[in-house]
Amino acid sequence: MSAARDTLYAERKALLATRAELDRTRVALALREVKVAVVPPRDADRAAHFRSAASMAVRILGPLAGAPRLGRWLRIASVALAVMRVVRGWR
Repeated sequence: MSAARDTLYAERKALLATRAELDRTRVALALREVKVAVVPPRDADRAAHFRSAASMAVRILGPLAGAPRLGRWLRIASVALAVMRVVRGWR
C-alpha cells in the first residue's frame, strides 16, 4: 500500500511540475506579446541619433540639476513614455 501511495504522490508531483512549466511558458509568451505591443520597432540610424542627443543632454544637465534629481526625472519620463505607448497600442 505504501508503494502505491508513493507512486501516486510521485505522479501528482510530476503533474504539478509540468503544469508549473506550462504556466511559466504562458506567462513568457504573454510578456513577449506585451513587449511587441509596447516597444516600437528599432531603426538603427534613429537610435544612434537619439542616443548621441541623450548623451549630450545628460552631460549638460547632470551637473546643472544634480545627478539624483536628473535620475528621478529620467525615471518619471521613461515610465510616462511607456504608459503613453500602452495607451496608443490600445486604440
